[in-house]
Amino acid sequence: MKIESLLGMNLPKYVIDNLKKNNIVELNPPQEKAISLGVLTGQSLIVSTPTASGKTLIATLAISKLFTDSKGKAIYIVPLKALANEKYNYFKEFFNSQKINVGISTGDFDSKSPQLADKDLIIATVERVDSLLRHNVPWLSQVKLVIADEIHLLNDRSRGPTLEVALTRLKEIIDFQFLGLSATIKNSEELAAWLNCKVINSEYRPVELEEGILYNNEIEFYSTKKDKSEFQRGSNFLKEGCRSQKIIKEFNSGLFDLIKDTLKKDKQALVFVRSRRSGESTAKKSTKISQSFLNKKESEKLMQMSLKAENVLSTPTAQCKNLSYCLKSGVAFHHAGLLNEQKRIIETAFREGLIKIIFATPTLAMGVSLPAYRVIIQDLRRYSNYGLNFIPVLEYKQFAGRAGRPEHHMTGESICIAKDLKMKEEIKKRYIFGDVENIYSKLAVEPILRTHILSLIATHSVSSQAELLDFFSKTFYAYQYRNLSKIETHLENIINNLTEYGFIKQGKELEADFLGKRVSELYIDPYTAQYLLSNLEPHKDHQIHEIGLLKLLCDSIEMKPLLSLKKADYAYLEGLLEGSEQVLLGTIPKEWDYNYEQFLRSFKTALAIHEWINEQGEDKLMQTYGVSPGSLRVKSEILNWLLYACKEFCSIKKWNNLYSQIELLRIRLKYGVKAELLPLLKFRGIGRVRARKLFDKNIKNSQDLLNCSFERLKTIVGKQTAINIKNELGQRHFDRENVLDYFKNTSVDDKMPL
Repeated sequence: MKIESLLGMNLPKYVIDNLKKNNIVELNPPQEKAISLGVLTGQSLIVSTPTASGKTLIATLAISKLFTDSKGKAIYIVPLKALANEKYNYFKEFFNSQKINVGISTGDFDSKSPQLADKDLIIATVERVDSLLRHNVPWLSQVKLVIADEIHLLNDRSRGPTLEVALTRLKEIIDFQFLGLSATIKNSEELAAWLNCKVINSEYRPVELEEGILYNNEIEFYSTKKDKSEFQRGSNFLKEGCRSQKIIKEFNSGLFDLIKDTLKKDKQALVFVRSRRSGESTAKKSTKISQSFLNKKESEKLMQMSLKAENVLSTPTAQCKNLSYCLKSGVAFHHAGLLNEQKRIIETAFREGLIKIIFATPTLAMGVSLPAYRVIIQDLRRYSNYGLNFIPVLEYKQFAGRAGRPEHHMTGESICIAKDLKMKEEIKKRYIFGDVENIYSKLAVEPILRTHILSLIATHSVSSQAELLDFFSKTFYAYQYRNLSKIETHLENIINNLTEYGFIKQGKELEADFLGKRVSELYIDPYTAQYLLSNLEPHKDHQIHEIGLLKLLCDSIEMKPLLSLKKADYAYLEGLLEGSEQVLLGTIPKEWDYNYEQFLRSFKTALAIHEWINEQGEDKLMQTYGVSPGSLRVKSEILNWLLYACKEFCSIKKWNNLYSQIELLRIRLKYGVKAELLPLLKFRGIGRVRARKLFDKNIKNSQDLLNCSFERLKTIVGKQTAINIKNELGQRHFDRENVLDYFKNTSVDDKMPL
């Protein structure tokens, strides 16, 4: 179907023009199917088609039609912030010429985000949508279209229940068209029946994907569309249905042979690895291969990017230096331990063709779109609580689907590495020709139920156990299992617990008190809230040691996973624990207690954060505690949120002494400094490093900065920062060169008469 046909379906011309700008001149089969099933007339759909098959375009057409026909809002739900940013940028550009406001919401959970009331299309994470529901945001009644990207994550134990409850609640309060998008849903019909949708199941892929196995220096590629039925019948399809490719053996590693083969073809690859450590070490080793494939211009650009990635922190860590070293050779590693700015540098360089190989952990499989010709999967097993196990087929398909992008390639290759013939046959049977697992609801997990039950009561969505059970009868869990007995057995216990915690009252109706309502709005587990409150109350009139407060927060469910323990940690941590009973809140378990190891992990995590707020450098923290800058940021953000919640509790309980202690710790956590530096941090351009330099020069506050000469200040913090500080103080003491620099580097609005 030519895209001009859409004009006859009441879609405006700008939609056609924008599609043409993206080199789209006709709709592919799944997109045509969406049109025929009524996506432009309000029909809800589950779209299960491979990666790069144009699911976002189906969503774009539905959004465009909504804005053409009505003034309703659309919500686009994604699982990750990185994916939210990608979709926001795409839709912002697509609707740029129209009076259509696109917004993004991924952050503050204790906010109604009033600015979103003026937005037409809102890109939001699953948790943010759930938070908006908890705050009873009035503009939700205007939503006419809901799109859930990566809807197969209903199967995920962490995000799935929140998505399931959010969709169930939205169905209860508004009437909307729904689009569920995924590359891998086996039981799509079951999911569609729950959501009252029609289904598009298609194997169409604009870029053919060949799935292969490297064994003994030879890759066997299979075109699964042709070969699957033959394989399942046991036929000898290999003579006709697959092709093989010899790989020149140059290294004692099939992975490095594959990397060199990829570079020889002038292609790019994503290599999925089991862990951060293996990703970093393998990336570093592969630089010896990749650097010989770079031309002079590429090397110069990569040198600039490597310096930028190395210096995102004031003092580079070993990880920053390792990343910089790899980037110079056109290689990178990508995992949650990196800072967001470093990730953006890597992704941009890969899109520009400068980085040839990225070694990534599984999170990148559902992240941003990257133009990889090849996906290489080094190992299909991963350690869990039950030992080394094969990953789900669904996860493998997510990896494989990243290979080949229509705007860059005619074909894509996904290659697994087999160490022996037995493993080769297992990969072929389990992954290449195996079926993905069904999606199952994970709603019956008690901690998940606890937080959502309080939310339902606090928002007056339910007012009795009967209404609560009725709500859960409308979930995917109830539809799938046709039996609420497992959930029902938890409901009474959870309601009794919430009553015991003082968050709800039981009478003729279930009702949350003010504290319970705030716990729900603050988006923390009710058990965490009760644990914090019960441990803080005995100390409400006392000074709490900061390590004690940090350890208390690290005990919470929200802080998991905690830092892992090494053998040497036990003696070190146990030594620190001696005589610490008065510092730590709560009791210290005996080493034979079941929770002893968890206690030590929590204590270690608290110590690492304590070092941070006492100005220890990121590199030292990584060496001592094994916490990377990216992980430190994530842990700090969670702790900041928990401290904010504690501050709210103190305000409600009128624990004024604790309130001020918590607020001070929260500010120190944000900047990673001792309290003595806080007066200096309010000035633009002064962070923890410059503040310490100033303090050590006996410049401790605004008055000291006012009294300090410009020349002296310049030698301590640099010229531009000195200009900014003096500008903020209202002083103008510049020589001729400084005046010229001042007017060159300061906006018109900031300039004042000298």
